[in-house]
Amino acid sequence: MTTIVSGYSTLHGALRAAERRWLHHLDAALCAKQLSADQWAMLANLSTEAGVTMSELASRSQLPPSSATRHADYLAARGLIYRVAAEEDRRRILIGLSNLGADLVAAVRIEETRAEQGLQSRLGARRFAELMRLLDLVAADPE
Repeated sequence: MTTIVSGYSTLHGALRAAERRWLHHLDAALCAKQLSADQWAMLANLSTEAGVTMSELASRSQLPPSSATRHADYLAARGLIYRVAAEEDRRRILIGLSNLGADLVAAVRIEETRAEQGLQSRLGARRFAELMRLLDLVAADPE
């Protein structure tokens, strides 16, 4: 499928269409857990072992800091994440995944893995690995 943006076939259009199609595979799991794709991106980038700063989490999740803060407030209100002051600098706030959040992430990961396996079956293992390699190149910082 060729994606047309402003009358031209573009990488941006193709990547956006691929992302929307991919998220469609996770919609049921995310809706059942009352999560948006952005909230899932944040949860998927956290662990129960170590906290990260809000700016680091926003960067990892590909979100503007203001959006990440808004989503973090929602996730914290649901008890899915925790916020603690860093030991070395009490002014820095670290965010981590609560046990409840870890359970939720595990449940959604099952659906995510199932969708990835379906795509790998359609593409074949070699082409799937090549897709992942190419996407890493596209996403890499050129500097």
